[in-house]
Amino acid sequence: MDRQNTALLAELMLQAEVFCTRIEEATSRRAGTINRDELRLKISQCRGALAVLQTFFEKDLLSIENRIVSGTFRQLIMSLLWVSFHAGGVVDRRLFRKVVQIESGFTYLLLTVQSLEG
Repeated sequence: MDRQNTALLAELMLQAEVFCTRIEEATSRRAGTINRDELRLKISQCRGALAVLQTFFEKDLLSIENRIVSGTFRQLIMSLLWVSFHAGGVVDRRLFRKVVQIESGFTYLLLTVQSLEG
């Protein structure tokens, strides 16, 4: 089960990176009301969290049961939500669905771990 959880976390990390890249691409082509400084800050926070998680992955320590990993992942999700907010109209249904899938995958892992402990 732990290998499956690690694989799911790694996939969620990849999807978070894809989301950030697509937002950057979409906002670079669009002038207007987007607060670029706030958006860049939140994307940078996402990438910082992803870098921390990548380090755990490379050391074969990426596990939802690790408090640092789960806390960093929660921070990543919060930053992704803020990216969605600051990107405004650039976030279409498909992009927002990606954020929802990342969050729901993380919640699934948390609930799975809790049910195994309980």
